[in-house]
Amino acid sequence: MISKDLRSAVREKSLLSNLLSYAKDYRTSYDAGGPVKSKPPINIDKYLELGIQIASMNYAERENLQFMLEKLGIKKLCSGTLDI
Repeated sequence: MISKDLRSAVREKSLLSNLLSYAKDYRTSYDAGGPVKSKPPINIDKYLELGIQIASMNYAERENLQFMLEKLGIKKLCSGTLDI
C-alpha cells in the first residue's frame, strides 16, 4: 500500500512540475503594467434592431441576404439558410 501511495505521489509531483514549467513561459507580472482602461459597455440596440429586421424578412429577402453574405465571404453564423 505504501508503494502505491508513493507511485501516485511521484506521478502527481511530476505532473505538477510539468505544469509549473509550462506556466513559467506564460506567467505575467501585474507589477510592470500600466493603468487598465475599462472598455465601454456594448450597446446592443443596433444588434437587436438588426435581429428584428432579419426576423421580419420573408424567404426571398433572406435568400438574397444569404447570397450577398456568401459573395462577401462572410462566414455563416448558422448552417443552411437564414430561417429563424
